[in-house]
Amino acid sequence: MEIPKFDFLWQYVEHWASIDPKFPAMRFQNKTYTSKDFNELSDKLAQAFLSFALEKGDRVVTILPCSPEFILTYMAASRIGAITVPMDVQYKIADLRKLIPHADPRIIVAINKFEQNNLAGTLKELSPEFGEMKYIIVGPSEIGTPFEEALKPKKNLSKELEQVKTSQTPEDDILIIFTGGTTGVPKAVLLSHKNVVSMCYEEYSKLASIIDPKGTAGRIRNLVNLPVSHVGGTIEFIGTGIVGGMEMLIQDHWSPYPVMQAIQKEKLPLMGGVPTMYKILLSLPDLKRYDLSSLKVAVLSGEKVSLELLQGIKSRICPTIVNAYGSTEAGAEVTFTEPSDDIQKLAEGYVGKPLPGVKIRIADEKGNQLSPGKVGEIIVRAPMTSKRYFKMPEEDKKGFTKDGFCKTGDLGYLDKQGGLYITGRMKEIIRVGSYTVLPAEIEEVVVKHPKVALAAAIGVPDEKYGEVVWLVVGPQLGEKVDEKELMELCKKELAEFKVPRRIIIYPLNPADLPITRIGKVDRVRLKKEILGPK
Repeated sequence: MEIPKFDFLWQYVEHWASIDPKFPAMRFQNKTYTSKDFNELSDKLAQAFLSFALEKGDRVVTILPCSPEFILTYMAASRIGAITVPMDVQYKIADLRKLIPHADPRIIVAINKFEQNNLAGTLKELSPEFGEMKYIIVGPSEIGTPFEEALKPKKNLSKELEQVKTSQTPEDDILIIFTGGTTGVPKAVLLSHKNVVSMCYEEYSKLASIIDPKGTAGRIRNLVNLPVSHVGGTIEFIGTGIVGGMEMLIQDHWSPYPVMQAIQKEKLPLMGGVPTMYKILLSLPDLKRYDLSSLKVAVLSGEKVSLELLQGIKSRICPTIVNAYGSTEAGAEVTFTEPSDDIQKLAEGYVGKPLPGVKIRIADEKGNQLSPGKVGEIIVRAPMTSKRYFKMPEEDKKGFTKDGFCKTGDLGYLDKQGGLYITGRMKEIIRVGSYTVLPAEIEEVVVKHPKVALAAAIGVPDEKYGEVVWLVVGPQLGEKVDEKELMELCKKELAEFKVPRRIIIYPLNPADLPITRIGKVDRVRLKKEILGPK
């Protein structure tokens, strides 16, 4: 099925509502939102945002799980030309205290509580620090406007909304995703209408050609359950679903058994995720109970994949595997392998050829282009590539070349046919499943403790998550540090995926910790000391 090319994501919402208003665009728990519902509710929420004085270029922070409320907020903000800034529902006080002021939003839309994380309570505690702010809360709360009330604007501002929509250009920014950086502050990646729509259009076209090569099967049904604070959730699952007019079956978080049950019950043709998710599925003792025969393709992305994992997926989940590569800045996915590619080749790091419009170069430390077969930094320029960060000019200089290429920080090489292989990464970031963790985010929480002199977070290989966080602590001279006390401090202030799995008290004087020439803990040497030379 061919889909139209529009400049704005919200145009697809209007398009699908106009041609098939009764189509089930979103299903969540026991509720269905038709294409008409989706269009009308996001329109009403956009009018409510206008009544709250939201303007083009303003930021709307969301602290929501994967849910209809997030999707409606995202589309309502995009109609105005406002920028959605999704934050993770696992974030706690240290994360929110740092990131919300940087985003400088006019509105915060949050769930009152997710699992054991009392987000409304945390926002109420932090609200004096944020100053004047409009809060919209999903669920009961002592702070802000209920989300259901915001869907019923007191004024009809449809004419004003139409005027705002016509003022937009494809280059206007509509999304900020926080990702790993070179310092303790995550980088705020700005993505425009053009970036998002081109990414979603190309990815949908690629996947549809595999699932339905003849183009006769109609609209695709897909499971949507990745964190919306990640490009995988916001762009690849939700954005691609909107562009392709998919029936989105929404789960508020990824969990193995609900995934298996949904594939079996709904006869889903597509499954996507990071390698960790597939490792978890393959570890289920009763995996063979589930009928996964409807799957036409399993998509992997995020890291180099072992042959053992690929063989397990091929034999026990889905015989057709596609591997992809991308980054928040470069484009959620900029390469795809073909179903016919040998999995041995994928296990060697092959992630496919560039999507249409994507240019990939391999550069040395001075930025010079390397010839095929030579390993260097992967740099990318494409319609889906970000041009800059939000309020981070120094990171702009480090992250982008003068001719518009994004410096991914990942290492790889191109073969003579233009296929990309990934070999490693230059950054110190730790990748816990689908999440990116900066060592400094953990370290700055722990060094506030009066008995801690130095702290260094490192990524340690993990069979389930790819990597997990370990923390090495150097006590103040003559002091003894309680590991349990530090662990509780981390649990209180940090999202669960950032909490160290192990805290190691360095047995020597903290001055003996390996230090770089510029006075920082050398995490590479430290990791070798603790884990050995592997």
